[in-house]
Amino acid sequence: MSTVREARLPDDKPVILEFIMALQRYESFLEPNRRFDLAMAEEYFATLVERARRGRIVIADDERGRPIGWAIVYEEETEAFITADERRFAYLAELFVTEGHRGTGTAYRLIDACEDWARAAGYATMRIDLLARNERAARAYAKAGYEPYCQEVKKRLLPARSEAAEATVLPFRAARRLPLSAAE
Repeated sequence: MSTVREARLPDDKPVILEFIMALQRYESFLEPNRRFDLAMAEEYFATLVERARRGRIVIADDERGRPIGWAIVYEEETEAFITADERRFAYLAELFVTEGHRGTGTAYRLIDACEDWARAAGYATMRIDLLARNERAARAYAKAGYEPYCQEVKKRLLPARSEAAEATVLPFRAARRLPLSAAE
């Protein structure tokens, strides 16, 4: 059975970077816009550590003390149109468990640790975002008592660019107006 502890930085940084890249690889099957390179992981890690100043990073270890998952929770604030008791909320930004340890309750222990921190810090609610096509995560969060709250939708307006195309800077050319229908 796994145990959950507070992350020990900088000692846990290498494994957290691995977890970030592994989650990105997994999510890339659901959403192809994901990067999973070390530079991205380093940049995102720095962002998360800054956010964790208003939160907590936790690590799940297996029975031998090896890290098998992690989560981060921190304070977020929403718009003024939300009632004051829910304007500030705990946000579970990352949750990852290695493939071989999924389905063992480790994710729930990580969620519980984040909820414990949030309650102790006085937050009335905790929110979690997930990719719409991540049905496995949706089932796990529902089993942990989370309900849909808000839905974000997306429409691609330009063709997807590959990483190689993004690295190439092309000169700007004004586009000519194309007809909206065959009748024009």
